[in-house]
Amino acid sequence: MVLWFKDTAGIPIYSLDARGGVLNKSVHAALVNDSGKKSFFLVGDGHHRARLKITNVTFNDQGVFRCRVDFANSPTRNFRVNLTLVEQPTKPVIYDAQGREVTGVGGPFLEGYDLFLSCQVAGGKPKPTVTWWRDGQLLDGVVDSPVIHGVPGKFTVNQLFVGIVTRALWGAKLECRAQAGPLGKPVVREVPLDIYLKPAAVKIVLDTEVIYAGRPVGARCETWGSSPAARIIWTLDGNTIRDPSIASTQRSNSTVSKLALVVGREDDTKELSCRAENPRFPGGVLEAKKVLRVSYAPVVSAQIAKGYDPETLREGDDLKLVCEVDSNPPPETIVWYHDEALIEHNVTGGTLVASKTLTLRSLTLAHSGEYVCVATNAVGEARSQPVLIHMKYAPRCREGYESQEVSALRDEPLALLCEVEAVPGDAVRFSWTYNGTLGDVLPLPSTRARNEGLTSTLEYVVAGESDFGTLACWASNSVGRQKTPCVFHVIPAKKPQPPLDCSLRNESSALEVNCIPGSDGGLPQYFLLEVRGVSGLSSGLHTPQNDQGVAGEAPPIFEARNPRPIFQLDRLEPGFEYTMFVYAVNNKGRSDPVLLENVRVAAGAVDKTKKYGISIEGLTNVIAPNAQSYSVVLVSALVAGVALILIGIGIMIGLAICRRRNSTPLTSGPDDFTTPTYVPAQRIEPRAKYSSDRRRSQRTSLFFEESRHEPDLLQRVELDLHD
Repeated sequence: MVLWFKDTAGIPIYSLDARGGVLNKSVHAALVNDSGKKSFFLVGDGHHRARLKITNVTFNDQGVFRCRVDFANSPTRNFRVNLTLVEQPTKPVIYDAQGREVTGVGGPFLEGYDLFLSCQVAGGKPKPTVTWWRDGQLLDGVVDSPVIHGVPGKFTVNQLFVGIVTRALWGAKLECRAQAGPLGKPVVREVPLDIYLKPAAVKIVLDTEVIYAGRPVGARCETWGSSPAARIIWTLDGNTIRDPSIASTQRSNSTVSKLALVVGREDDTKELSCRAENPRFPGGVLEAKKVLRVSYAPVVSAQIAKGYDPETLREGDDLKLVCEVDSNPPPETIVWYHDEALIEHNVTGGTLVASKTLTLRSLTLAHSGEYVCVATNAVGEARSQPVLIHMKYAPRCREGYESQEVSALRDEPLALLCEVEAVPGDAVRFSWTYNGTLGDVLPLPSTRARNEGLTSTLEYVVAGESDFGTLACWASNSVGRQKTPCVFHVIPAKKPQPPLDCSLRNESSALEVNCIPGSDGGLPQYFLLEVRGVSGLSSGLHTPQNDQGVAGEAPPIFEARNPRPIFQLDRLEPGFEYTMFVYAVNNKGRSDPVLLENVRVAAGAVDKTKKYGISIEGLTNVIAPNAQSYSVVLVSALVAGVALILIGIGIMIGLAICRRRNSTPLTSGPDDFTTPTYVPAQRIEPRAKYSSDRRRSQRTSLFFEESRHEPDLLQRVELDLHD
């Protein structure tokens, strides 16, 4: 028989009765309990040993089993087997520090902060061990099973704590292993970690080392080491740059941002900052800064130095100007200009030019005007706005009016105009003094002067010889009194001087008499031209005494009056000689004449249709005013002369026709006037007028021929005139 006992029980849980002699046909019996129901004894054969099979083993089945074998002819034998059962724990459950179950990825955990994970299993016999592992290395093997009221709980726990999370844990996977005894199989739970990392590095790279104001410069910011990838923010002097052109590229843990930056001079020395921040890591910020050195052209301003009041500047004061320059790099040169003229350093002249200042010593009126400073550096040049310097000064004579010589006639009123310059120009007061021929300096009554602004007009009359002398005009303003007066020397008026350098010129269609005025004798003057025929060629008309008192001289054929000594004569009768007298005339009389003698006109230069056109009205229109002193007898003589001229013209035409019939042709050309045929000069009426250069028409040739009796006179000269 075979009997199976468990532990100390005296009743077998299973029996096999083989006393019938056939083992395979033995009777099997089992107790009606949990162990008996699950047990069955297998008789061995040649290949397998006999054994007790227990199905669906539970932890209650653990114990010492004893097998007793009774033999028919041999002593009983006992065999003991110690059955140890292992109960697997439950699958580990992971919790975070907040008690939340971790079902997937653990975390996120922040770099530099702590990490806490709790691995918990239930059951397990023998009591399981719970451990933490990473890449096959044990991290924590301490079991932290809780004890409740002195009784161990049903859970087995291991709490993993890492004081400082490092970059080494980024991307790591942790394992929680639970094992019930050495015979138990490990139950494993894997937990990937999500680690947030701060940016490890950030830097700014500029495309160029020299930054110019107004020119774009490329800036690049690079950062890496952040998880997730960092976000880049640009700031300039603390102000965020929001530019849509900023381009950023992100990879797993690196970011590159590019910026096209345009800065001005106001951005010099400002900080350009590139801040890389992990958007999921509070405080996960790393910043790079670069101080911008912007190169720009000078910005210049000129101003009067402190302590100087431009409103109170007077002659003799000192003045200091300051040139304020803002530039990078610093200015290489600073120069000053006064009314566009470069100012040079001149100690003797009182002009001191320093690095940024201009000092003017002992100001004079010449220092008035605009001052500009110009600064230059490697980038460019700039000019300041002008600083206007105007000084107050006592009155002084206007330039050109310091001393005047005034010619006067007795009992004729004079208006002496005194003009001064002064700043301020308002409230200028005038006074006049008289220094006569006796040497006394006397004040003149103010009632005789009319003052207007910077001018004073004195009404003055020379009543006697003692009134000729020197008048002085004095002015004063708030600055002071005029140092040197404006002087008027009143002298007796004289006859004018004769005109100078009189000449004959070809002026278009006319013969022009052109002179230069001489001294007017201190009075207004005009000029008089008289045209006469050559002496001795008169036709016998009555010749009155002329205004120069020369008896027997032919009266003037023509007179012209002009404010300038320029006269134009056209349509002169050809083939005759003329003498021209030019006078200067003022209220004191006329000057000596200037003579132009032996003036002859070529025959081809005359308008045939108007050669002999003479009228009384035309003569009276061209006669100068002085000629109007002739009596009625002279007018009658002129009328008679006109009649004689008409008769003479007829006679001349008849004689010319007869000569041509009875004489042979001349061998000389049409311009040969060496042997002219004379006609009495009184019969010729040249027309004279004063006109501008605009009249250009007929081409006329005028010739001057030397006298046959005076060979040393002017040679023949041809003048081309255009009418």
